[in-house]
Amino acid sequence: MFDQATGLRQRVNGVRKSRLIAVASGKGGVGKTNLAVNLGLALQKKMQKVLLIDADLGTANIDVLLGLTPRYHLGHLFNGEKDFEDILVEGPGDLKILPGTSGLEEYLNISRKQVERLSLLSSHLELNYDIILVDIGAGVHNNIINFISICDEVIVVLVPEPTAIMDAYSLVKILHNHQYSGKINLLINQVNSLQEGKGILERMSKVIKDYLGIEADIVGYIPFDNHLRQAVKKQKALLDLYPGSKAGQAFLEIADKLLAAGEINMMERKSGKEGFIGRLLNLLK
Repeated sequence: MFDQATGLRQRVNGVRKSRLIAVASGKGGVGKTNLAVNLGLALQKKMQKVLLIDADLGTANIDVLLGLTPRYHLGHLFNGEKDFEDILVEGPGDLKILPGTSGLEEYLNISRKQVERLSLLSSHLELNYDIILVDIGAGVHNNIINFISICDEVIVVLVPEPTAIMDAYSLVKILHNHQYSGKINLLINQVNSLQEGKGILERMSKVIKDYLGIEADIVGYIPFDNHLRQAVKKQKALLDLYPGSKAGQAFLEIADKLLAAGEINMMERKSGKEGFIGRLLNLLK
């Protein structure tokens, strides 16, 4: 697979193709993983090649959410036991999924040869996927901040509850204190109305601007929808079962907004900036 290393390196000269987008939240229970799955599927429906990486080191469960039974996971890739194709899982709508594992750092006692192989894999991912979504654990712990730091941008997910709003602000504040230079997007889940979601995110965006001096873009609102609960029970993606639902249409609108913003920021993604695998290796070293 990687015997054409020279060709790969030559082809990535210029603008790096893929966008690395973290999906994170200040607290658990806001529907972050479900959102990552359906957003990935929405982007796939918009003719994007999407890779969804389960990087929640505490409770990696994208496979459970979708009723999948992967034989291998991200740890097997890093310790050199398996190749990328061995662990890649086919999700709904041709969405590609890289299953995660807890305690990933335990798998990173790897040789120089394996590092070189993973570096070539990084180039492969950059060439073959338009968007790499990284589902990151909830909270504001150091490992979560570090994972976000290697992504080009982050979608901070919250729900209309005081604790979730405060925890989301805390996550943005800590990212700012760690000098995170990527784009920060805000997305609110489980809102009763567009007006409710818009009001909360506009106020939060203003507070972030006034107190932290940084811009946080509002990327969208996901309405409360019983179809989502039914999809979870059936271990299927909402957009796979109920594409015409209110939440399903909201995911498609958010995908459109992300793609429009990506066109504007295309020139910022230079090939000299390492891909996800390379950045993750450097981080965990």
